[in-house]
Amino acid sequence: MEDLNIGDKLKNRRKLLNLTTQEVAKRVNISQSYISRFENNRAVPDIDMLSRILKALDTDLPTFFSSEEEELPDDLVHLIETAKKLSPEERVKLTEFLKLIKKQ
Repeated sequence: MEDLNIGDKLKNRRKLLNLTTQEVAKRVNISQSYISRFENNRAVPDIDMLSRILKALDTDLPTFFSSEEEELPDDLVHLIETAKKLSPEERVKLTEFLKLIKKQ
């Protein structure tokens, strides 16, 4: 079975979103050193804490532990995360723009 390296996965997710440990800690309402301990595998969050951290990182438990997320290149994951934050109208415009680019 594959080793679940939660700390590395948390750190990668945070960096993908261009967040600092301080920003994540503030969102979760815990200390920055606590986040750092998790990311450096010096502590393992319980399920409730992990769920709160993942919410701050705009994801959830199933997505976080799916192997599919790891298979996508960072730039594509970043694009998807950005697209999730767009309004419906902005997503329509982005889709139209991408269709134009693909035709070229």
